[in-house]
Amino acid sequence: MKPYLIGLAVALVLAVAPFVLGGYETNVLMMMLFFVILAVGLDLVAGYCGQFSFATGAFYGLGAYTAAIMSRDLGSPIWLNLPAGAVVAGLFGLLLGIPALRLKGHFLAIVTIAFQTIVYLVISQWTSFTGGQVGVSLPNPAPLTAFGVTLVQLGSLRSYYWLTLAVAVICLLLAWRLAHSRLGSEWIAIRDDETLAAAVGIDTTRGKLTAFIASAALAGVAGVLTAHAMRGVTPDDFTIWISATVVAMMVLGGRGTFIGPILGAVFLVLMPEVLGRLAEYKMLIYGSLLVLAITLMPEGVIGRLRRRAAR
Repeated sequence: MKPYLIGLAVALVLAVAPFVLGGYETNVLMMMLFFVILAVGLDLVAGYCGQFSFATGAFYGLGAYTAAIMSRDLGSPIWLNLPAGAVVAGLFGLLLGIPALRLKGHFLAIVTIAFQTIVYLVISQWTSFTGGQVGVSLPNPAPLTAFGVTLVQLGSLRSYYWLTLAVAVICLLLAWRLAHSRLGSEWIAIRDDETLAAAVGIDTTRGKLTAFIASAALAGVAGVLTAHAMRGVTPDDFTIWISATVVAMMVLGGRGTFIGPILGAVFLVLMPEVLGRLAEYKMLIYGSLLVLAITLMPEGVIGRLRRRAAR
C-alpha cells in the first residue's frame, strides 16, 4: 500500500474520532498532534541535517507567546497568529542556526540548551511583557467569517481539534516535501559528511540555516495551536523537559526516517494514558526508553525495521 494512501486513511480515522470518543480522549489526540508537529520539525534539523538541537521547547514557547501577546495587545485572531508565530520562531531559528555554522556535536547541543534556558528566563522574568510566571490568558478563538457569513466556528472542542488536524496535515506535507526535495538531499549530505558535501559544491551554510528555520517555524505553529487550545500560556509549559521529550520521540522512532518521529510522538503521548497510576513517572520512563534506544537501537524502531528489510 502506498504511503500517501496510508496517511490519508489515518487522517480520515483521526477526523471521525471525535464522534466516537469523549472530550478527554479528544484532548489527548489533540495533544498528540501538537507533539507530532514538534517531533517532525526536530527531525528536519537533527535527523536529516545532523544538527542536534535541544531548543524545540524554546521555539514552541516563542510561537505560543507570540499568539498570546498578539491576542492580548492587538486582538488578533488565530488566523493571523499562526503565520506570525511561525515567522517569529523561524527568525529565532535563524539566530540559533548561526552558531551551527561553526559548532558540531555536543558543543552545538550545549548552545541549544543555553538558548532554551535564555528563552525560559526571559518569558518567566519579563513580567511587564509576558506576564511572568502568571502567563497570558487568551480569549476563545474567533470564528472565520467572509462577507458576514461564519465559515468556521472554533468555540467547541471538536471544531478546534479538526483545525489542529488540518494544520498538522499541512505541516507534515510541507515537511515531507522539504525532506524529499533537493534541499533535503543537501541536508542528508551535510549530515553524512559535511566536508565532502562542501567539496562537491553544496552550500552547507544555506543548508544548515534553512534546516533550523524550518524546524523552528513548525515548532512555532505548534505553539500557536497549543496557546489557543489551552486558552493561555505560562513559562512552565515550555521548559527543557519539552525539548527532551521531543528528542526522545525522534530518537525512539528513528532519526531521518520521517515516519519514525511521528510514531515516537504517538507512542510517548499515549503511553501515560495506558500506564494509569504510573503516569507520574513518565519522565523517568521516557529517559529509560531513550537510554535503551540509544544503546540497543541507535537507528530507532523504523531504522531497525528498514535495516532488517534490506537484509
